Parts: sequence; structure tokens; C-alpha cells
Amino acid sequence: MNKLKSQQGLTLVEVLAALVILGIVFVGIMTVFPQMTLFNNKTEAKLDTMNLARQEMVNITTAEKWQKIVLMEPDDPSTNIPTFLSESKIKAEMMNSGLGYSFNTLSSTSQFLRFEKIYESNSKKYLYEVDMYLQCEAYTNTDAVSGGCEEKEKDKLHKVHLKVLIEQTPGTGDYVVNSETFSYLTYSSINETSSESEGD
Repeated sequence: MNKLKSQQGLTLVEVLAALVILGIVFVGIMTVFPQMTLFNNKTEAKLDTMNLARQEMVNITTAEKWQKIVLMEPDDPSTNIPTFLSESKIKAEMMNSGLGYSFNTLSSTSQFLRFEKIYESNSKKYLYEVDMYLQCEAYTNTDAVSGGCEEKEKDKLHKVHLKVLIEQTPGTGDYVVNSETFSYLTYSSINETSSESEGD
């Protein structure tokens, strides 16, 4: 009976060992929580910018100015860019769109025009960068072979690349790309003879 009593309970060494093990496990668990919080914050910011990018792209590409019918004119032989979608026309229509963009630069290869605007939401500052490509995208197999947009094609597609950058530290102007998306502007073109006959 006395022997059984002597085996009950834990020794001081066993208690200390258990406390040390529990301490190690607890510290390990506690280091995970800040990492999970940081990961959740990054994921939330990413989702926010993805939604902002989608919404802004809809605002840009479905704007009424891009839906109108334009007269098809000969391409500029030096750039192969249709004259109805010239640099000056894109600038004018984007600046007058009411979306708040300002012209930034023409790409070094003259492929696209870049527009920018600052957007603030929920005490966060975002920079929108929109690249509008001047060269028409191939719309049919015939277009792909010729390397451009054929005049006979009614719809002319022009790529738009939107990037949403988020300010890392408030007030510093230090922006990094957080999300991006692509879409197309659609111009419906007709030739002058068709437009004149439709007007009669």
C-alpha cells in the first residue's frame, strides 16, 4: 500500500520538464499569429485591388465614347495605326471621359499611351496606371496573317492594360503594383460611302 502511494503524483523534475515543453510549444504558437495576421492583411489588400481593377476597367471600356461608330480612314503608313485612333484622339477622348485621368507618357516604342490618376478609399491611396495600345489587335485569322486589322472588319479591338498600385507607406508616394487586368476597347468602323448611303 505504501509502495502505491509513493508512485502517485509528479516529481519536481517532471513538472519543470512539462513546463519547459509547454513554454516551447506556446512560443511556437504565438509566433504563428502575427504571420497569419500579416498574411490576412496582404490577402485582403490584394482582393481590394483586384475588385478596384475590375470595376475601373468596366468604367473605362464600357464608356459611351468608345462605343460610337467612327469613319474608317487609311492607316498612317509610318505607324500602321488607323488615323481614327491616333494618339491625339485617344488623349482627347480619355481626358474628356470624366474618369479623372491625366496623360503621363507615350511609350518609348510608341505602342501605347499611359494615363494615371490617384484614387483614395478607406484611408488607402491607390495609383491607377492605364496603358492604351494604339495598334489594332488581330480580330480574325485573316487579320492574324496580315499582322493587323483589315479595313473590311467592322470591329476594331485595342488592348487596355490597367495596373492598380498601392501606397506602401502613407504620404511617401512609394507605390507598388498590387493587381492588374487586361481588356479591349471596341471601335465599330464604317467607311465613308456606307455612312453617306445610310444618311440618305
